[in-house]
Amino acid sequence: MKRNLFSVCLLLVAAAFTFSSCLSDGDDTIVLESGNQSGIPSDDIAGPNPDIDGATTTIPNIQYGVETGDGDAIVRIDMTGIQDADDYDWLRLIGTGNEGQNVWVEVDGKPKGILVTNTADNQGDEEKSVVDLVFCVDNSGSMSQEADAIARDIVSWATLLENSNLNIRFGCVGYSVSGTINGAINMTDAETLSAYLNRSTGTSRTVGFSGSDASALQAAASSMGSTGDECGGMALIYADKNMKFRSGANRIYVNFTDEPNYPGGRSNYSTEYFKSQSNWSTAQGTVHTVFSASNSFTHSIGSSEQPWRISEYTGGTILYASSSFTDVTLEKLPVTGAMQNSYIIRFTNIEEFMDGQVHEVKITILSADGKTRAERTFYIVFGTAE
Repeated sequence: MKRNLFSVCLLLVAAAFTFSSCLSDGDDTIVLESGNQSGIPSDDIAGPNPDIDGATTTIPNIQYGVETGDGDAIVRIDMTGIQDADDYDWLRLIGTGNEGQNVWVEVDGKPKGILVTNTADNQGDEEKSVVDLVFCVDNSGSMSQEADAIARDIVSWATLLENSNLNIRFGCVGYSVSGTINGAINMTDAETLSAYLNRSTGTSRTVGFSGSDASALQAAASSMGSTGDECGGMALIYADKNMKFRSGANRIYVNFTDEPNYPGGRSNYSTEYFKSQSNWSTAQGTVHTVFSASNSFTHSIGSSEQPWRISEYTGGTILYASSSFTDVTLEKLPVTGAMQNSYIIRFTNIEEFMDGQVHEVKITILSADGKTRAERTFYIVFGTAE
């Protein structure tokens, strides 16, 4: 595609030509893709991803899709928040051609001009991040101290999130000491989730299946088998297969437990299963862990595993809480900030990649002071050109 660079500011010579806009005196001109008026900078001015020396923060899993704007195919990446390594505040991402750029994207090694929308900037309802949030709750007897407090906080937190700058729904999965899935409700609103959790008290709150598809959820749980002990990994696989996620929604999980992950020798329920994108793809979701017991036990793959490793593999956050859960309110969980400070990254000129094949997408974060840096490679399919 041929591109032209005009030196005058705010010059538009019909939709088929290049549109350029000046930033300020002395700044370079941003060039948009030919025929594209969506504000996406041209690849011509996109520099390569910078080299970073070790990561200081984490890039979470992403959702991606292809939109159409002004006849052009546009990739949209939805990504939850990234914390500043220096003060743990949430980064505001700045894209191509803007002063202070701190995020770069390459596809198969080719730099892309990117436009970044920060959810925290409240740029309109149409740009609300779409989130499907699933609570996976260990309801074994050892969780009796935490159970009522967790349910109370889930309800208040869900209501808070529903009234925030998010387009959000909720699901819940309960898993037991016998290593089975023993409760679930599919994606719904905060009020319905509250009614489900308040049917009973204590660890029984997440026992039992509810909703119009309760029978199907229960049958699916039976098909999962048993690992013999609590297994958050099984709960996550169950949710992935049975929750009715919306297309393009950021899938987020919060796993509450006070026990190791016990896969009972089943590799597909192990924490290590989530390490590979061939098992748990970038679009299947980010897992956050709330662990309310001592974290000093020995990690043994296949038998007694550190459950928070799933968060490390998927780009989630980890919170260690007391067994009483009195020192925690869910609205202060790192995942709250991650959702409310999420991003939408767009780039175009992707026709060459729309071949139905897997392509390598590399996202690099580097703050101006160099203290916050991260890099992650995703493997995604852009679909096929019509």
